[in-house]
Amino acid sequence: MNNIIDKLVVGAEKAFDKGKAKVGELQIEMKMDGLAKKLGYLTFDGYRGRTVDLDEQNKLFTELASLEDQLLQVRAEAAANAQAAPADPAAPPTTDSEVPPPPPPASA
Repeated sequence: MNNIIDKLVVGAEKAFDKGKAKVGELQIEMKMDGLAKKLGYLTFDGYRGRTVDLDEQNKLFTELASLEDQLLQVRAEAAANAQAAPADPAAPPTTDSEVPPPPPPASA
């Protein structure tokens, strides 16, 4: 009985850690989207003949590159953690071939 509870706790901790990593990725992606939007407006301003602050543009590019580096690092760490986590011997292996095909479309 204790062994089952221990396995459940370990599984819950893994799921929680995986969820935290995914939330971190999404937060970085949202920040990147905001910077990309600002860069898009600056580019449009230049296209329309308006003055573009090149220092601001370079600052946005630098921030975007930094966030991209952070995102790649977070993803690499998540992949490494997934590789390092021992598989649960009690759990059956899952492969794409075990996933049943979708049902056929209903005819009208």
